Amino acid sequence: MIRRARQDDWEAASALWRDADELHASLAPAYFRATPHAEHEWRALLNAGEAATFVAGGDQGNPRVTLGLDGFGVVRIHDTPPDPAMVPLRRGHVEILVVARAARRRGLGRRLMNELGAWARRQGAAELVLTVWAGNVEAEAFYERLGYRVLSRALCVPL
Repeated sequence: MIRRARQDDWEAASALWRDADELHASLAPAYFRATPHAEHEWRALLNAGEAATFVAGGDQGNPRVTLGLDGFGVVRIHDTPPDPAMVPLRRGHVEILVVARAARRRGLGRRLMNELGAWARRQGAAELVLTVWAGNVEAEAFYERLGYRVLSRALCVPL
């Protein structure tokens, strides 16, 4: 059910990406806009050597046919910047995980996260990190069930 994303997944993935962007725009309108992504952004994700994109759903048996996707996730590798005060460590950063509302509560998000983590581990990552925006209680609960814990908090004040 989980596989590496392909270029022909773009149309189905763009609808999921838009759903995620609309949620983020509703939670943090000062940071996000619900504007459509362009196909070249999808291509860039697929071609980034330090990142991997996985999808759930679609026609898994026929590489020429993509039916609707139930979800997708992107992980990118980051190394600690050279700073003597920081412990050198390679991390996988989950940039996006989105599962279609109709496909939730079936284990797809967990399987996607497992695949993202396995890929990051193969790249030498020691841990997987991600950001959940304030107010996204569904995502917070999901990641807590997977064993994630708060690492830091970002605070802001308008000027």
